[in-house]
Amino acid sequence: MGLGAAGRRLVRGLPALALLGVGCEVLVDGKLGTVLCSEEGAIGPPACPEGALCSDGVCVDTQIERALGAPCDDHDGCGTHDFCLDPRRFGGKGPSVCARACCSSSDCDPVRDAVCWIPDGGGSGVCRIGRDVDRPEVGARLSGAACASPGECRSGICDEGVCVDTCCSDTNCATNGAACRLTTNLVAAGSAWACQRVGPGRGGYLEPCMGDADCSSGLCADVDGAPRCTIPCCSSDMCPAAPDDAMHNVGCAEVVTGDGSTVRACAALLREDSIAAVGVACDTNEECRSGMCVRHPEQTQRFCSDVCCSEASCGDVSLFGCRPPAAGPSWALRCGPK
Repeated sequence: MGLGAAGRRLVRGLPALALLGVGCEVLVDGKLGTVLCSEEGAIGPPACPEGALCSDGVCVDTQIERALGAPCDDHDGCGTHDFCLDPRRFGGKGPSVCARACCSSSDCDPVRDAVCWIPDGGGSGVCRIGRDVDRPEVGARLSGAACASPGECRSGICDEGVCVDTCCSDTNCATNGAACRLTTNLVAAGSAWACQRVGPGRGGYLEPCMGDADCSSGLCADVDGAPRCTIPCCSSDMCPAAPDDAMHNVGCAEVVTGDGSTVRACAALLREDSIAAVGVACDTNEECRSGMCVRHPEQTQRFCSDVCCSEASCGDVSLFGCRPPAAGPSWALRCGPK
């Protein structure tokens, strides 16, 4: 059963009483009881009965094998919009666990101790349990809020008295008057996009630059052989067309920064007729809006894929999902068949 409103069912019955711990209580109404809890995002005992999730103060019946952070063998063992992530794909250790693509830590709700984490070397944000990625304390304050300790922040990161979190675009940062800018050693071990109020330079989208410090986004990248300021993205649809150049679309690409980390940015110059969406059959990269025509190892027909930060970037979510690619040198999330 999923975690959405349609799938929520209150845990009832006396057998649950034996499994309750500190922070829970039972309200008895006749023969039925509702299990309340205070440890938001906790799964199973002592906060809730076995297989239940603490969500909005109520223990919700769910399948523990589908929860974020739970061990898994394949994608089918995780939630509808989640996938099974093998930490060894990016040099980590431990068993494969259920994870989810994310832009900010709020995307990991209702599991409140899961944060949006970017591996060493960069790539895509994925929801991981905070204590598994050296963020043992996670709070509720969003990016831009004042903090005295990491445990007060939804991201589990407090920097110079302010909560900071990852982002995919300025939209993730707008509520606090910030913008999505390139940072170093802040929300990841290397370079990564994070909400910040001040940018290093004034250079706008695809304006010429000499280095990162010239750009308001903090990133000067090679775009069709020339250094230009660019912006973060989740998918190619997020990238505006090249200014004053109607002959080219711009795709979302994986860009290697000066410290060797990989970030997503609007940096792939495409043809005007590169318009095919994710899932459309293709023969060449030039046909696709992303500039990415791929073939799944278990299929013969190539199809248009794209980089992604959520299921919404991948077209028909019943057919395609945002997950690590089945093959290739990069583990970073791509749109692939379910």
